[in-house]
Amino acid sequence: MTEGALPLGAPFRPGLDPLPERHHVWAVSKDAQGRPAHGDPRTALRALTQPLPAIGGNDALGYVLYAGLTYNTVFAARGVPISVFDLHDRDLHVPGSGAVVVLAAVGAEVAREGRLKVGELRVLYPGISNLLSPRAGEDPMHADFKIQGYETPDGSFAQFVRGQAPQWLAHSERLTLAEGSSFMLDLETVYKALYDVAGVRHRERVFVEGAAGGTGLYAVACATLRGALVTGLVSSAAKARLIAERGARAAVDRTDPAFAGIFTPVPLDPAARGRWVEAGRVFTERVRAANDGRPIDVVVSSVGRDLFARMVDLLGSGGRLVFYGATSGYTLTLLGKAGHASAAEMYARVDLRPQQGVVVYHGLTATGVSDAPSDPTAEAAIETALALGARVVAVTRTDAQAAHLKRIGELAGTISLESLGRARGFVWPETMPDYDADAEGYRRYQDATLKPFGQAVGRLLATGDNPRGYPDVIVERAGQDTLGTSTFIARPFTGAVVYLEPTDGRRVSFYAPNVWMHGKRILFPSFAILGSHLSNAHQAEMCVRLIDAGALTIHRPVIHAWEELAEANQALYENRHTGTMTVRVGAAASLDGARTARQVYEAWGSRFLDGKTVRARIDPVRRGAPEMVALLTVDSPPANALGAEVFDDLERALDALDSERYVRAVVLAGAGSMFVAGADIRQLRAFARAEDVTALAARAQRVFARIAAMKAPVVSAVDGYALGGGNELQMACAWRVAGARAELGQPEINLHVIPGFGGTQMLPRLAARRARAGGGQMYTLLVGALAMLLDGRRRSAARAQALGIVDEVAAADALSHALGVARRIATGEFSGALFSPLTEAGTLAFPNVERDTEIARLLAHHAAVPRSAPAAAIVEAVRTGLTQGLHAGLALEARRFGELTASADGHAGIDRFFARRSWPLPTRHEDA
Repeated sequence: MTEGALPLGAPFRPGLDPLPERHHVWAVSKDAQGRPAHGDPRTALRALTQPLPAIGGNDALGYVLYAGLTYNTVFAARGVPISVFDLHDRDLHVPGSGAVVVLAAVGAEVAREGRLKVGELRVLYPGISNLLSPRAGEDPMHADFKIQGYETPDGSFAQFVRGQAPQWLAHSERLTLAEGSSFMLDLETVYKALYDVAGVRHRERVFVEGAAGGTGLYAVACATLRGALVTGLVSSAAKARLIAERGARAAVDRTDPAFAGIFTPVPLDPAARGRWVEAGRVFTERVRAANDGRPIDVVVSSVGRDLFARMVDLLGSGGRLVFYGATSGYTLTLLGKAGHASAAEMYARVDLRPQQGVVVYHGLTATGVSDAPSDPTAEAAIETALALGARVVAVTRTDAQAAHLKRIGELAGTISLESLGRARGFVWPETMPDYDADAEGYRRYQDATLKPFGQAVGRLLATGDNPRGYPDVIVERAGQDTLGTSTFIARPFTGAVVYLEPTDGRRVSFYAPNVWMHGKRILFPSFAILGSHLSNAHQAEMCVRLIDAGALTIHRPVIHAWEELAEANQALYENRHTGTMTVRVGAAASLDGARTARQVYEAWGSRFLDGKTVRARIDPVRRGAPEMVALLTVDSPPANALGAEVFDDLERALDALDSERYVRAVVLAGAGSMFVAGADIRQLRAFARAEDVTALAARAQRVFARIAAMKAPVVSAVDGYALGGGNELQMACAWRVAGARAELGQPEINLHVIPGFGGTQMLPRLAARRARAGGGQMYTLLVGALAMLLDGRRRSAARAQALGIVDEVAAADALSHALGVARRIATGEFSGALFSPLTEAGTLAFPNVERDTEIARLLAHHAAVPRSAPAAAIVEAVRTGLTQGLHAGLALEARRFGELTASADGHAGIDRFFARRSWPLPTRHEDA
């Protein structure tokens, strides 16, 4: 079903184009019986349509231009290592973990923050967290983190993709849009693994597996950028040259005949391990020879089963192996190394804190199991953890050992494996079953060992913030191969397993995803195994900054058509691809070289009018129809202040728009996070003569009157501050829209001056219009208008609407709503009453509002400060305009504005404002 969906590659201009009901996706689905239809990507991935995802307050919706390919889609299609349908309750799973989008819509809280704006280009960082969890303050990845498109069913292989606010990062214009869609998952993963997890340092020796692959090349580049000495593992001379170009100083070719048959797991049979060690010596020596005879400090690993044990062999004292995948198999083995550390040393390395949970295995020696009641190593570890304020669970081999430990009264509990063994079905194997060779055996191990043991520990360590009782630290033992169990139960993202005893010659094994996908650490006295998983949004943003600075380059992706997505993922699965890949979604082939939002909109039929501080974009409303809508944007950082240069550019833009035959409506907005914060106060302070200030005010009034009289009605889109001249600018428009975070006000009295760009005339007229429309009593609303001029305080969008100075409050952002209004004006579907207060020149009876208690309170405050002159001038200008007409009021306002601004009190008021020492404003009416 394609009804209700946009055609693939069609333009989508946020606000102007309504969101469709459905959209095109590629998805893994269930069969007619409700079973996951997994398989190779070319058969498991299906092109479908589904309803558009709804967004919440903290979300934004992106119209996808290009979506990058990652191996997560292969995992999702094949259902390996688990079915993605085990992770959610949906019948369709849309994969895809990265994209470049045009922001299509934002939620209310996203609009309130003000960082994101519809119509912008953004890069999707594919990490979703519980943003409201306290653990998000530690690291968002510690708060229910999930990879979008793999652990969630709403990935980026879709026309529209939903993301949380932190997921939307800047697009660097150094990159094409296709390049921007293709790097995120790979680069951010490597950046975090090297810089934040392994902590690679200058001049350290780094060895990179698969150095010429997608993540491998980024690892070479990131390590080199840090000043490390990089050696890469490659499979050809051409790939050795490639990594040399990226900064590697040496390469080792794994296809060298001397290495034949050496890349295997550590044998389970102790008798075979000596031969295994001897066979690998040639590889270790080759790597050391490339590093001046020195061992490796940091290994970057992602291949997994086949190479892992040899990579551990390369590490010297203090070395770290960091890994973020295991493409050749999930059962990882290693031979330990010499080295001993005290419990205090290892607890310090993992930063053990009071009330954290610790599990200590008891009833072992450095070489095997012991039936002796006491275990000095374990008991020292228990006593040290208790002394540090931890909650400790001891796991003993026998009931007698558990009874022996009762002398330690502070224990959170003991678990006897002998007692557990009496439970039906519980098994404590000598080693973890090999998942890759015996997946069914591993599943039995999960049911018979991991789950019951984890539940036993969890019951003793559960807390409110850790309801499953995952231990924070587990003290493993050299005399057993239970690392697979310990890494399963350790707390996700912060949990650590530590060894105290020498492990040289000892084989241990574990299931890779339990460590890398949950960021766990395995610390030995002389080296460490560190799991690393994706990154958080801040780390991803650092990658974008490095790209934007030219410090890192991006691999140019192969670009595929939407229809080729399944086959492209098949090529990825079969390793038939070269480099990275991306697919066109909303982009046509003509955009493959585009870098900017402007190029996208131009391809969609928009035209641009450029100015230094004001720009316009003119968009066709409907394909094939002549009607146009213009977006006029004030862009004068940091506050979009109104000065002579802005007025010059604004008038030129109005001239150009007046000459456009088919422009039917104009939306007026501010760039960045605010509308317009007011007049250029520094420019005002520089005027020495009142006549010069008056002339500027008169010019502003003429420009605003021109906006009011435009043949194409002007709709304001107020997001953020509209203060002083900014509020006057938006009031001059024919229809006024404020967003969720808009704040409007006339704070001029704080500077010992008055509004000068028409505020004393427009605000009362809008309030009177509101009263005539049945929005309140005329007297009350006029008092409210005068109070807003006198108190200098900001109003929320809702209060501004109640006063009549805005017509609509958008549920989220004003811009997309205002563009929708402009579209309806252009198509004749708008039913609102367009009105600018500068087009109503008549008079109105003005009551004696000075007797109102609120106005009297405000005037008394200003008399005491003292600030009587501007307060009196405001009342005078309002009365003149309403009783003698608009033009008389504007002329008086401009004259009084000039006199007060150029006066000694005016200069002093502006100087106090710059020094942040302004005299106090009146308290708010509701707080008074």
